[in-house]
Amino acid sequence: MGIREKMNENPRVAGGIVGAVIILAGVWIYFQSSSSNSSPAAAAKSAFFTEDDGQNYFPGDYANLAKDKGPNGKEMVWAFVFQYGNEKPFVAWMEKYTPAGKQTLATFYSDSANAKQPPPVYAAVEVLVKKPGDKAWVSMKDRIQTAMIRAVPPRSDQPAKQLFP
Repeated sequence: MGIREKMNENPRVAGGIVGAVIILAGVWIYFQSSSSNSSPAAAAKSAFFTEDDGQNYFPGDYANLAKDKGPNGKEMVWAFVFQYGNEKPFVAWMEKYTPAGKQTLATFYSDSANAKQPPPVYAAVEVLVKKPGDKAWVSMKDRIQTAMIRAVPPRSDQPAKQLFP
């Protein structure tokens, strides 16, 4: 006798099993969506920054992107932090805005309601990127070079996971 015949003979049991599966799926979806680091979309209202070429990093509001100097009086840039498994987190690349981009951000963040908002998409053309230790910053307009800088290769045993404050 197959599963279909058993379900036809015991419709209440079959309904209970289907109901339990639906409830378990709902619980699983809830916990996946409430995980703080599960995806960039789940990222909070802040970013990591560095003043020392990615050696150290600290959290702060997105509005810091419009500033020139950090808490130690050095140039402060956006730090993209990743981690392989339980290893020490690292800055994979950094981004900063050109003077024109900083002006755009200053205008955007002058509205206090935007302080915890990511930068507007239209400011992305004024972004420069580099890996820690590199000398030169590369414009986002150079898509091929930027893609290579922003690539975080997976390891054979685990992918890199982006961290958010």
